[in-house]
Amino acid sequence: MNAIRIRKKLDSDTLHLPELQSLVGKTVEIIILEENGVLPEQRPTSRYDAFFALAGHDVVDPDAYKQLRAASMIGSCSTRAS
Repeated sequence: MNAIRIRKKLDSDTLHLPELQSLVGKTVEIIILEENGVLPEQRPTSRYDAFFALAGHDVVDPDAYKQLRAASMIGSCSTRAS
């Protein structure tokens, strides 16, 4: 995914953005946020920022999961036998 950040003061409801020429004809998502004069680096951080940054990412290690699953089945089999 390519990301392009364009900062522009809107002076009409018709936008001319030559920076997007390479994306013409492609499906894109356009998000418009109003800046409050605070740069993203200066915005207050939340203790949940790291949690929300994980949204949409697969963080499960499939090999580790298989090993844990196998180990738990060995332990449950020995418990049933006794």
